[in-house]
Amino acid sequence: RRGPSPFGATMSGNGDGPPKTLVEVYYDDHGLEGDDSGQSAMPKDIYNAPYARKGAILRALGWERGWDLLEKDTGNGPLCVFKSVADWLKAPYGASDALWLTIASQVHDIEMIQYLRTAWDRWKGMPMENRCKFFRREKDGESDPAAVPALVPSNFAQRSEPGSKAGTDVHSQTNWYHTDDETPIFEGLLETLESDILVAMKTYQGMLRWREYPPQSRYFYSLVTHPGHHAGKSSIGGYCYVNIAALIAHLILHPTYEYYGYPYEKVAILDIDYHCGNGTISIFWDRPDVFVASIHADPSGDYPWNSGFADQIGEGPGEGMTLNLPLTPGAGWAEYEKALRAALAAIKDFGAEAIVVSLGLDTHRDDPVQEKATAGMGLTSEDYFEMGKLLAGANLQLAFVQEGGYQVAVAGQLVAQVFRGVEAEFNRTLSRKRRLD
Repeated sequence: RRGPSPFGATMSGNGDGPPKTLVEVYYDDHGLEGDDSGQSAMPKDIYNAPYARKGAILRALGWERGWDLLEKDTGNGPLCVFKSVADWLKAPYGASDALWLTIASQVHDIEMIQYLRTAWDRWKGMPMENRCKFFRREKDGESDPAAVPALVPSNFAQRSEPGSKAGTDVHSQTNWYHTDDETPIFEGLLETLESDILVAMKTYQGMLRWREYPPQSRYFYSLVTHPGHHAGKSSIGGYCYVNIAALIAHLILHPTYEYYGYPYEKVAILDIDYHCGNGTISIFWDRPDVFVASIHADPSGDYPWNSGFADQIGEGPGEGMTLNLPLTPGAGWAEYEKALRAALAAIKDFGAEAIVVSLGLDTHRDDPVQEKATAGMGLTSEDYFEMGKLLAGANLQLAFVQEGGYQVAVAGQLVAQVFRGVEAEFNRTLSRKRRLD
């Protein structure tokens, strides 16, 4: 293993190039067994393949089995250290109960957390004839009549209407907490979500440990399986169950374990997914200590349709702490760069000490989820490099959280491009510092 170079960076593998900043990549092993076991447990979705996406990104960053806790330099790519979370890491938090009731409930209503924890077991344990047929999502090609189908809502509760409530039955609660039928409850989901929460825990602890060092010393990547930015305070949807970006931002402000360092005082979440981070916005809507900026497709033309408008700025103590930057249909890098610079300027004015970046890859011009007729974006691989440079130029501690992205074949390349851009800007900053010193 290589030793540290000046300013906390780590030298590149051949020793001849400029120093590289280490990125700590936190992930979990679910779905990486090589037999598609994670992905195959899900009902088939023509767009969403989260386990396959995670594996593709890891491989593009140079991950190999057996390389955990060792630095991996792939030459022209980022310098990564891979840190897998495992079931034994639950021990300090009192196993899974504490992960949900003590940690995830920091940003989600406890009633929704209880639903997520228990829904599958209640559904699975129900006599087959009691499972309403309109809530069943069969796996493609499933031939076993005794197999338990995934659970999806049959309809969606109008929460604002008088006389509505979640109820106690798993059917009624599914209608209450889900905002769509594309975010199913299925076998193995709970374990993967617990690992995603552990990824958030390890990331925030790393951020606290490195708080007193320059941003160029180290940055972080939460490579969770399931995205989270559409998961609201009391709702799940858009393929999202637990809002990992919100959890990290909250925990670096309000640590659960003091010995990991001094908490931050102000933090920003910058959502650069194609879709508005409506769940994140809902969680921090009335909070003054977290600034949320979201650059996304115009919600008049694409998901989530009811959130992400420019006039939605927060309320109460959080008024002005939400910045929505919807882009015009077909926006390319010129418009995107302008919005990103505006978001970073607002984050600077807010006085943030760190940025949690909700990293969506569906802004790429070929991503299949985009509604091209009414919205759409046209970013290229090269634009992700420029994006990374601008993010690093904010000179703040960075933590990336994986959100959407529905082209598995290019997902890893796009993440690597962002990190190459971060590296290029960090090198420029460090070179200038050396000259001045």
